[in-house]
Amino acid sequence: MKKRAAKAKVKKATKAKGKTARRAKAKKAKPTRSAKARTPAAKRARPTQAAEPPTPRRMQNAIDAAREWLGERRDYFGYLARRDATRGAPELSRHLRGDLMAKQGPDGSWNDGDLAASAEALWRLLDLGLGSDSLAVSRALDWLYARRDVEGAYGSGCTPARHEQRTCEHFISGFFSPGPSDEPQEITLSNGQAVTSDISARLLASVRGLRSALRASPLDPRANASISGLRGLPLYLEYGGTFTPPVLVGALQALAWFQGGHTSELKAGLETLAAAQDKDGVWPNVEFFFVLETLLEVDHPLAQRMRQRLIPRLLETQHKYGAWGRRHLAAQTWIAVQALERALDELRPGGR
Repeated sequence: MKKRAAKAKVKKATKAKGKTARRAKAKKAKPTRSAKARTPAAKRARPTQAAEPPTPRRMQNAIDAAREWLGERRDYFGYLARRDATRGAPELSRHLRGDLMAKQGPDGSWNDGDLAASAEALWRLLDLGLGSDSLAVSRALDWLYARRDVEGAYGSGCTPARHEQRTCEHFISGFFSPGPSDEPQEITLSNGQAVTSDISARLLASVRGLRSALRASPLDPRANASISGLRGLPLYLEYGGTFTPPVLVGALQALAWFQGGHTSELKAGLETLAAAQDKDGVWPNVEFFFVLETLLEVDHPLAQRMRQRLIPRLLETQHKYGAWGRRHLAAQTWIAVQALERALDELRPGGR
């Protein structure tokens, strides 16, 4: 009995020893994670293909795919794509224009006095072929200017901090109110830019209203006070800080429609924006397509250079079916199409 037990004990020890040996052999043959981590990066890295350069042919293919995707839509962005291709655009524009005009309120606004929505609706009416002298446009402008400097407008009221920053009613005025000061404001633009800060939302909604008003009637004397207020803001030399980047971008967009964009504030703001553009062509803390939309409206060499740096990223991020973006597909796709077409135009001999 004792002899049998001793034999079993030896057999068990031999089996354990063999198992330990096999583990040691496997460990030696296969590096651990820590060993992999110590392996030089050059040995670990897999060979990658160089990014395809943004050639004119590649840009045109991207444009064609995007226009085909947009052209299937029966909305505002589908109309913009059809307008250049003359594919049933007049009929669609009449339909969309009539729908927008029917939704305009008795006071000239849209969405029950929503400042940002009303500014967007006015912009679209102009795109859809409605003249600046039309009743709908005139009523919209009257409503916008009636919102200026009323309670809740950016700059109204005063606090010690705002007085020190010179951003209260003692120093600035001319801004449109999106609503009473006790109603927190947020804003989401069609290009995808969202702002949740109350103060930033009020200011951004105001500059969007001014942008539409200047496009509709650039010589309207009522715009002078709003332009003066916008130019007086201390935001053009700093990216972020007191004023968030979307506010800077929105201000530049509005200024682009004043006197052809030839103001010292616009130039200073563009220089600030250019300095903040990273090596991939994007900007921190602001929607990529919002900046691109603004650069398309600004006629300045700095804007052109920034747009050109964006082209590789546009080509790399296009969906296989032709669109860009996620939640704001149509708007962002249309912005991308315009940017690529502008870039192609600038590549041609004699292109601007």
